[in-house]
Amino acid sequence: MVIDAYAHVFPMRLIEALGEVSTGAELRALQAQSSYLWDDERRVSFMDEHGFDKQVLVLARPPVWLGMERTEIHRLTRVANDSLAEFASRRSDRFLSVGVLPIVDDDMMEEFERIHGELGLCGVLIFSNIEGKPLDDDSMWPLYERAAALRLPIWIHPQHANIYPWIGRDVLDRTLAWPFDTSLAMARLVFGGVFEKYPDIRFVTHHMGGMIPYFAPRIDAFARSTAVEYARLGIGGSSGAVLTGPAIDHFRRFYNDSISNGSVEALAMARAFFGADRILFGTDFPFGPEDGSWALDELRAVREADLTHEDREKILHGNAEKLLGLAD
Repeated sequence: MVIDAYAHVFPMRLIEALGEVSTGAELRALQAQSSYLWDDERRVSFMDEHGFDKQVLVLARPPVWLGMERTEIHRLTRVANDSLAEFASRRSDRFLSVGVLPIVDDDMMEEFERIHGELGLCGVLIFSNIEGKPLDDDSMWPLYERAAALRLPIWIHPQHANIYPWIGRDVLDRTLAWPFDTSLAMARLVFGGVFEKYPDIRFVTHHMGGMIPYFAPRIDAFARSTAVEYARLGIGGSSGAVLTGPAIDHFRRFYNDSISNGSVEALAMARAFFGADRILFGTDFPFGPEDGSWALDELRAVREADLTHEDREKILHGNAEKLLGLAD
């Protein structure tokens, strides 16, 4: 059994709705992107050919939401979630879908209730920053409270951040800034005390937890000593929540997809930090230089990695089944 817990989709109904309000580069890129994003029959054929049993559908290309008026975001978010539910229903034996909330406000909290209620989607997608605000911003806490109570997982996808004006060259924003922004988002959730208040809340990060597995010793060292010293010197900023236990242990509460662009070594490092129970097989499908090729790289990496049979099965399907209640 193979469950891809981070497979991208962008239904044509939503593309057409976006075309009524936007003509930007992201929309043009979508229209020229792989037809797997909106063609369910072609997608299932790929899955059959390469041994993918199920996909969790996650909306692609977060930058399409940037710069929109809130009224348009509210309207198009409802279109997005309707179209995601409809897409998944075409092959409910093969697809589950995650809803999306590009922002969080009172209107979008009503939409969250519709996502898990009327639409019956298996989780919700948010972005690594919300219009430039961090994920521990006050506006986000109603979502965390409700998601924790429902045990509904929250997927996190990186979003563009205004770090430098030149960062878009050579796609450096997506290549390097997105893992960085994911890492910042994870850190703000940890140091903002979200896990402290809601210890059982479930987040699923993209790209194997960004930089966190590789910089864990540095994060731990700063959290234990240097950050305190910097605060005393007046260069550390305001202190966050008081955490129970070492901060680094809070980072291990994230679930993370296995996307490493085929790197067995990166997968080993992520497994060593997060543990096999917190890694979900994910592929970024259908992206890659050849249509869907990254998905095949990820499957090869998990199958070639030095894992016990039990851990490999957890990653390929067992963890997703538990997270999504498919094993009940």
